[in-house]
Amino acid sequence: MQHSIGVRRHLLWGNFWALPCAMILAAVAVTCVLLVIDDRGGALWIEALGWPFAISPSTADTLATGLVTIHAAFSTLYFSITLLVLTLAASNLGVRLIDRWIGDFTIRFTLGLLLSLLSASLILLYAVDTDAPLARVPRVSLTVLAGATILTIAWMSNALHHLGRTVQVDTSIARLGRDAANNLPPKRAGGAAPTGRAQVPILASATGYVGEIASTAMVHAAAARDAYVSLSLTPGDYMIAGEPIGWIAGDPGSAWVTAHIRHVPYRTDSGGAAFEINLLIEVAARALSPGINDFYTALACCDRLGSLLAAAFDQGEDGDWLCDAAGIARLHLPRDRVTVFMDGPLKALRQSAANYPSVAIHMIDLFARACSALAVDQSLRAFVLRHAEAFAQHADARAQTDSDRADIAAALVRVQSAASGTETLPR
Repeated sequence: MQHSIGVRRHLLWGNFWALPCAMILAAVAVTCVLLVIDDRGGALWIEALGWPFAISPSTADTLATGLVTIHAAFSTLYFSITLLVLTLAASNLGVRLIDRWIGDFTIRFTLGLLLSLLSASLILLYAVDTDAPLARVPRVSLTVLAGATILTIAWMSNALHHLGRTVQVDTSIARLGRDAANNLPPKRAGGAAPTGRAQVPILASATGYVGEIASTAMVHAAAARDAYVSLSLTPGDYMIAGEPIGWIAGDPGSAWVTAHIRHVPYRTDSGGAAFEINLLIEVAARALSPGINDFYTALACCDRLGSLLAAAFDQGEDGDWLCDAAGIARLHLPRDRVTVFMDGPLKALRQSAANYPSVAIHMIDLFARACSALAVDQSLRAFVLRHAEAFAQHADARAQTDSDRADIAAALVRVQSAASGTETLPR
């Protein structure tokens, strides 16, 4: 029950309109409070200040009408520009990036700000009565709203600039690379696997992608039951209801385990580094398509992939057990293996970059730099060398000139030297 509530809460707040709706409700409440202040003497108090605050009922009606017009125009303009920019960017960069762009806080806040001020303006327009006595003119409310409108005009320049930078290709690539690096599994101390206990399979409670595993809460729950849990799934993996996703020892029930595994209907950034890496590959592939032909964008994606390779190598390849407060191993989570989640994306990039020798050579050089950056084990070096040789073979088959073939062969030699440990390339 708690798990389903958590899923609904996540889906609700993750909705694009969640923040704007919350801001609209807050604006309505604040406007009602301001009208009460006007009714309790605020209107007469601000009238006593004289010009320009001592406005007449007809002026208040004109001002309220103007504010409604301004905020309606701002809301329509910003929403239209947002749709236009996102549509153009999605066609060039990738439709799956839209989920990241619309989740941007500044975009959602700006739209919420404009709609909340429009709602407040409508309430004030409804409250203004040109035939009412001077004491019933909502001067405080109109003054506050006019001041908020001036600040919003200044904010709009920043919001439009931010919108343009958000969907700019280099900004998107940089953020994807940063988020992928942050989502790599960190190094963590672990304990030894328990022995001598019967293992009962854990069955998936729902069908969907693993959005989040509450490992800390699961460790505490396992310690309270003196149980041990081993999971075979990581965030981003797809599970089918009823299939085994791990085992539990020391407790016959598994409902308390699945309650700490949040599932989502589609993959999101919570799915780990593999999701962002696939988005980088999608951006690079689109950039290298004949219709776009933008290999500089592909080079930027390769740079991020090279840095991610080095960062992933530093995390290691082994899974481990998480311990409770007493130092007893309670929860085993499989570590994302770079040789697994990078294998498919690198093959897809190779196929797209084969017709562009400069991109293929650049990626081969990045393979060499990743090997030279860290003292990785032999299996990782073999993984890098295998992909570098595949890049070189594919690019050589598509190369049109002997000079390109010579450059490809020279880049491959650099990788082979770095993989064998006989050469250290400067960073």
